[in-house]
Parts: sequence; structure tokens; C-alpha cells
Amino acid sequence: MTIDIKKVLLLGGGPTNIGHENELDAAAFERLMALKKTGAKIIYVDNNPFSVTSEEIQPANVYVQEVNFQNVINIIDKEKPDAIMATQGGLNAMQIAWQLAESGILASNNISLLGIKPADLRKVIDNQKLRDLLTEIDEKVIASKIVADDDEAMDFVREVGFPVIVKPMSASHDTSRFICNNTDELEDALDVSFKRTYIKRCSIEQSIVGYKEIEMVGIRDANGNKILISGMEDMDPIGIHSGDSIIFAPTQTLINEEYQALRTATFRIMDALNVTGTCHVQFAQSRTDANYFVTKVSPFFTRNTILAAKSTGYPLTYVSSFLELGYNLTEIKLPSKYSKFLAFMEPTMDHVVVKIPLWPFRDITDVDQHLNTLMKSVGSTIGVGRRVEEAIIKAMHSSQFSPRDILPSVSKVNDDDVINQLIHPLASRILILMEALRRGFSIDELSELTQIDRFYFYKLNQLLRAQDYVVNNPLSPKSVEIGHKYGFGDGMLAELWQVNISTIQRMNHNVKNQVTYKAIEPSAGEFMEATNIFYSSYELENESKPFAEKSALVIGRGGNQLGPNSAADYYTAQVLISLHKAGYKTIIMNTNPNAVSLTPQLSDKEYIEPIQLGNILNIVDLEKPDIVFLPGSRHYLSEQLKQFEDLNIVVLPPDQKVATYNQKKATTAVDLFIEGDEVLPVATISFVGKDQRTDLRLINDYKEPMDHWQTDEADLIADAVKKVDSSKWQGLVQILYNTTGDSNYEMTGIRPVRITETAFLTKTTGINWVRVLVRKYLGILDMKSLREQLTPTQHQRSSTMIAKFPFRELQSRQSEGTTKQEVGSAISFKNFES
Repeated sequence: MTIDIKKVLLLGGGPTNIGHENELDAAAFERLMALKKTGAKIIYVDNNPFSVTSEEIQPANVYVQEVNFQNVINIIDKEKPDAIMATQGGLNAMQIAWQLAESGILASNNISLLGIKPADLRKVIDNQKLRDLLTEIDEKVIASKIVADDDEAMDFVREVGFPVIVKPMSASHDTSRFICNNTDELEDALDVSFKRTYIKRCSIEQSIVGYKEIEMVGIRDANGNKILISGMEDMDPIGIHSGDSIIFAPTQTLINEEYQALRTATFRIMDALNVTGTCHVQFAQSRTDANYFVTKVSPFFTRNTILAAKSTGYPLTYVSSFLELGYNLTEIKLPSKYSKFLAFMEPTMDHVVVKIPLWPFRDITDVDQHLNTLMKSVGSTIGVGRRVEEAIIKAMHSSQFSPRDILPSVSKVNDDDVINQLIHPLASRILILMEALRRGFSIDELSELTQIDRFYFYKLNQLLRAQDYVVNNPLSPKSVEIGHKYGFGDGMLAELWQVNISTIQRMNHNVKNQVTYKAIEPSAGEFMEATNIFYSSYELENESKPFAEKSALVIGRGGNQLGPNSAADYYTAQVLISLHKAGYKTIIMNTNPNAVSLTPQLSDKEYIEPIQLGNILNIVDLEKPDIVFLPGSRHYLSEQLKQFEDLNIVVLPPDQKVATYNQKKATTAVDLFIEGDEVLPVATISFVGKDQRTDLRLINDYKEPMDHWQTDEADLIADAVKKVDSSKWQGLVQILYNTTGDSNYEMTGIRPVRITETAFLTKTTGINWVRVLVRKYLGILDMKSLREQLTPTQHQRSSTMIAKFPFRELQSRQSEGTTKQEVGSAISFKNFES
């Protein structure tokens, strides 16, 4: 039975952080598109300045506030919604939904919680209740017990056997974990743990370190109909956080009986929880028998829920939105681009997707870089190919910090360090695995040391053999053919042979070794679906046809990293929206599975390809776009692209004269917009720093308008307009000042407005500045309208944006962060007293 909803409150995901990038905003955005079809009024709460969703809802219906219990209660009192959707807001939103249910707020206001009933939600939030439920339905969970002495510990071990993990129960949050494989190790661990704990208790649990980690994503309707969207397999064993593992979709090493058992278990769990919508279940699967354990149940959107959707081309968020509203799978009509595929059909794959994490260790150096149960990655990239090897190499290319199309070498690591890193892995894990194979370690030996399935070593070995052939047979047609078959792009071939990329392109044309593009869609080619999501392969048939209309290619940022990260993806999404509104067919190229810019509704076509020169040129060659947009400060790539004179390329923020500084300090700034000779004041900013720090590297926090705006703003704006040279600067420009607070301001520099601050200005002024920039460079900007909207010296409220840093999650000792270490930001507004 469908639920009649007139007004629904959506809970946002909040600022990005470790474990949560833009995937929740992407889910909220897709959900918004689906809900608009119902005619329901949508209320949204989120304090993420880089949220695309919040800008697609009427401003009066958006609450820019922290997503917490009290704020949500206040919104309920004011808005009186019929229903709350929390699943797109992640675990935080689900915990708030549970608090609303427990406190009686939902019942007293007659509000429906969509997706899962309050009584069932409690079973997910309360770990013991979840264990009880799983035991009740005969699903195995890891045995654990709190023990007070050695005898109780030994009794437990007799029941479950070795290995076990011992942890002190300490008020000081001791994170020590001791893996014990025999009685001697257990006695030592208990001795240390009882000494460390204040309450003379230890936790002891079965160890499943070394088991395979398998993930299943399914959906279910209110009548109990279920389908599995995708199974995924972590290459790394249990013991390394799934967020830090290399992940394959579909599963690669399970036999059919194992796969079917986990599929059945996923369905049984969804039934037991009465889930309507999506559910992500994680399992530990034994390597030696059919034994498995349930390790985590998430009946809400997660990184890997979105990965399952990306991998299959199934419109999971769209379908899940209607399921939560009470529609059955058979009643949901998919968007028109799905011609014959129906919502109740289980997707199949004719390709492989590999996800590789990205780590922050280059920017935060004082953290333990070993991979373990603590998640440390800040992003990920995916590679898609017909075969496993091809998908691996594409994901590896996409995961490199270097813009050059070449993989880093670990050949100088000595043998002892290689062995040490095999047992205690670091972020360079996959390179070490390949180096060990190159040095003659046997596959059996490597599998024993790493607990990684032999299958993956066979695949990595194939990659090494292919690379050796290519290196040893330079510039031969056969080498080009083998390189392409295994995922080596033209740029990588050019780097390996130290020739210009145009040499490889000529060879491609001469031997008819042409790149083709295959579609990612859920029927695996059974139906002619027009999902318009593509990856490259070298085959006979090309499934991507160029647009007849004028088109624009937007080159995405790739995987999330520290620095502008989520702001750059917001920026890219806004470029796509702006180009669409300007009448262009839009094409996005990106590799970040959690990117909002890869939301299907935001572009006319997607390419999931490494952001490297050769891959870009191949797409340009096919699509022949009228214009290419490169959002984000990527100087190496923009310089490479500018060598091709036939490319009409726009770099945003504008790639102009490098910032100039008298001194790298500032307390205050004036933001200007420059079009031709005209200079328009936009806003004044005070930099909010701890202890009033003025070093530009440490300025991450902004306040608008500036301090003392009532007395100083007008004069400072006039000074900034006078000092900027429009022959050297265009677009959004920031004039920097230092002040001692006595109305004396010294100009200290000038620079383009940062991507993060562009988002802040958009939220603060109500003018979409990315859209303004796009229209400027398309030559269609209406300056008269822009002048009328700008009121830089009229203020009813102040706004503040505070950067978030991942130091606590990474157990770093740092407290002050630089602009290169930001992981996200929070925005807030405060009305001035009238």
C-alpha cells in the first residue's frame, strides 16, 4: 500500500569526513529527483556547504543547520511533515530517526518513518539486539564474551576454538587488540589486558582475521519481494577495513553454493528487519569451507550501496525512493532510458569494476600508515574493464597522485621490507604484491603471507607478463594490441616507450586498433538500454554514438583527496547543471564512485575512464565536443591539453596570472567579479582562524560580511576595485588585506577565489557563482541581471564556514590544519539583531 505523503523531511549527510564523502549527497539528489514526481513538498536539512541537493530545493524549504536531534525536532514543530526519510543521511541520520521514535516525537506528531519501522530500526542501532535477531533467524555472528578471569576466558576458547581476539575493557578507550593463536599467547594477552583495565574485565571474541570479506546489496518492497543488486568481494581479508580494501564487483572467487548462501542470508536478514528500500550486508566467508558470519547490517545508503549501483547501472536510489513510499517492485516505472529492463529484474554484469582507495598520508604524515581495522582512506577511484586485469590497471592509473600516466615504482624496497609489507600492509599494497611476484615469490607463498586469494595473484601475474612484453617490444603493433587488451592506455604506452602520445595515436590509426566504448547497463547487453554510461575497451563494436547537438565535455576531478575534494565535485556538478541550462548536451568523465557529478540526472553521458591525457583525447576524438571544461586547479593537465590547438578548453577557476602576494598573510578580503573591464563587488570576508592566525596556508574558515562591516566595508570595497587590474584578472578574484583592527588595512595580495570559497559565496549571496562563471566563458552572461542581484553592502545575517579535518579519526597528533588537509566543511547562518 503506497503512503500518501504531502510533505516529507529529508535528513542530509552533513559535512564530508573519513568514511563519508559525497555519496550521501548523491543519494539525496537522486532521491529528490524521484520525489518530485510524487508532487510531495520536500524539506531538507544539511549544513554541508558543498551539497548540490540543497541548491535544487526552494531556499525556503532548506534548513542550513547541523543534522542533530534538537534541530530536527525544531523543524518538525515548524513544518509538520507527514514523513521522514533518513536512509540517504547515513548512520547519523538513522540514529536521529531512532531517537525521534524512542522519544515519542514521531508518534505524537503522526509522522511515518520511511524505509524501516522504528521497532526494527532499534534492532539495527542496538548491537546486542541485532545479534539476538540474527541468532533467532539462524544467521551466525561472531561469538564474544566479557570475562573477569583466566578461567572464564579458557571456557570461552574451549567453545569457539583459537584464534581469538582479546581487548582490555578500559575507560581510557584503550584500542589494544591481541590476536591469540594458542594458550601461551592467550595467557600473555590476558595478563597485560587485566593490568591495563580499571574494571578487571576483558572482551574476548572469535577471530575471523583472514576470512574473505563479501558484501551484498539488495532491495526489498513492502510485500517482501526482493532482488540482489550486486555482490562485491574485498580483495583484502577481514582485518583490513572494507573502506581501505580493494573491492571487486561482481564477486570473483566464490563458488556458486557460497554465493547463493550469502544471497539467501541477505534476503532473510532484510525480511527479519522488514526493510523497504536498500540494505547492505557484510559477511566474513571462510576460505576453507562453507562457513560464514554476518559482520554488519546497514539498511541505509553507504559507500558500497552506491558502488553496487554504479557497477551494474541499476537505478538503485530511484527505485529505493519509491519502495520506501510503499510501492511494490512491479509497480515502479523506470525512467525512459530503460526500454525493456524492469525494476523487479535482477541486474547482471558483463564487465568487472575494481575500486581502489586513496589515502591522505602525503598530506598528514604523522599517522600510522598500516592498513588495519581503522579506516584511513579519504576517497577511492574505480576502473571498469571486460577482464579483471584491465579493470585493475585502470583503477591503479586513476588512483595515482601524479598526473603523469605512469605507475610509481617500489623496486628500491629491499627484500626484508617487501616481506614485512606483505604481512603488515601499507597503502602501496598492490604495488608491493606485484613487486613480490616480480622478485619470484610463489603464488602459494604470497597467498599464505597475505591471506589474499590465489586468484588475484594469477591476475596480477598476467599484468606483469603483459607489461614485460610491452616494454621489451617497443612500438610494435602486437605490443599496442596486448597493452590495450590489458588496460594500458595510450598515455601509459607513450610513457613506457618515452615517445610523444601522438606517435601512439598514429599507430592506432595505422593498425585500426581503435578504442571502442561499451555500456554499463543492468541487462548485460540483453536489451538495448540507453543508460549512456560507458567505459573503454578495444573491441569491434562501439556502443557510444556522438551527439548531433552542440555538446560540452566536463573533465571530473577523479577520486576524493584532501584539500578541495568534495568542493571540487560540487563545483563539477554545478558546471554540468549550468551547461545543460545553456542548451548543451553534457558529457562527464570521472572515476569517483561517490561523486555527485556522476549522478545520472546531471549529465547526458558518462565516461568512467582514468583522467589521463590519452583517455581524454580518445573521448574528444569520438565526441568532438564544442567546448571542454576543466574544473579545479590542475595545472599539469591544463598545460597538456592546451597543446592541442583544436580544443576549445575552459579552465575554472580561470587559469590566469598566478596569485601575487606582498606577504602571505591576511585577515580580511574583498571578493570581486570581473567581466571584461567591469569590476563588480561581491562580498567582504573575514578570515576566522584560531588565535587570529593570518598565515594563508592556515586560513580555512570564512565569515561574511567582514568584521566591522558597518564602518569599514564601503571604503575597503572602493579600495579593492581601484587596485585590481582587469587586463590581468578575470572571473572571481580575491583582494587580500591585513589589519590590526584599527580601520587601517594593508593590501597583501591578490588571488583567484578558491573552489571552497566559491561554494560558500553561492550559499551566502544566493547567486550561483559557478553558473555565472560558466555563462561568462560561454559568452552568454547577462550582466544587467547580475548587477541587480548583487547587494554587497546590505546585510541581514552573517554566515560562517568552518573547515573539518580528519586528525581525530586518523589518530594524528595535529590540531591545526592547512588548506591542503581539509576533509570537508560546515556552514552556519546567524541573523543580525534588527
